[in-house]
Amino acid sequence: MAVLCATAVLIAALPSKYSMPAVQASRTCRASSPVSMCAGGISRRQQLAAAAATGVLSVFGTHAASADETFNKMGGALEPYIDVQKGYKLYRPTAWNQFDTDPGVYDVKFQDVINSFETVQVSSSPVSSATSISALGDIASVAAKFAKSRNAELVSSSERDADGSLLYSMELQGDMYHEYLALTINRGKLFRLSTVTSNKRWSKRQELYKNVVLSFVPKGF
Repeated sequence: MAVLCATAVLIAALPSKYSMPAVQASRTCRASSPVSMCAGGISRRQQLAAAAATGVLSVFGTHAASADETFNKMGGALEPYIDVQKGYKLYRPTAWNQFDTDPGVYDVKFQDVINSFETVQVSSSPVSSATSISALGDIASVAAKFAKSRNAELVSSSERDADGSLLYSMELQGDMYHEYLALTINRGKLFRLSTVTSNKRWSKRQELYKNVVLSFVPKGF
């Protein structure tokens, strides 16, 4: 009952506009869709690209996901963003508009300069009774509850270790939108990362958003 109540509070705390989990080494839950948060493997080209990016990635610590998935900067389409005060870091879409702090809605929002419906949004809120996102349940149950609360289809869900913090991520598809969402708890804060676009443009943003989610770490140093 406590877990169900905590999940209900978490869902209610999310911005109502869209929102709706990224990946511990060996555990991934998928729905019927073939779309996945995980790449099929690591090619030599990807390994070389990862090695070339080592200098930039070093500031982001040891958050790299499992061997099944590899973060990359998409040829410069992503650039690092760190919020030391709030305590998180990620790679954001390069050249997108940035909006700082709408209290109760987001800590930061990045918006495509042409397609305003396309956003990457981070929000945080204090939590007092949970030290890990697992307190809300396992990835499958949490993802299912979020999908149901949004009247959305759960396409896939997964979990990973984000530099010592368990992170849940999920892919959701609604009537009008498609989204990758990540949830994690660290140092008394619940972090939510939402990446949204329209269903029509999902194929153009899927890889970009996947890498944004893979880059997120709830530490701002």
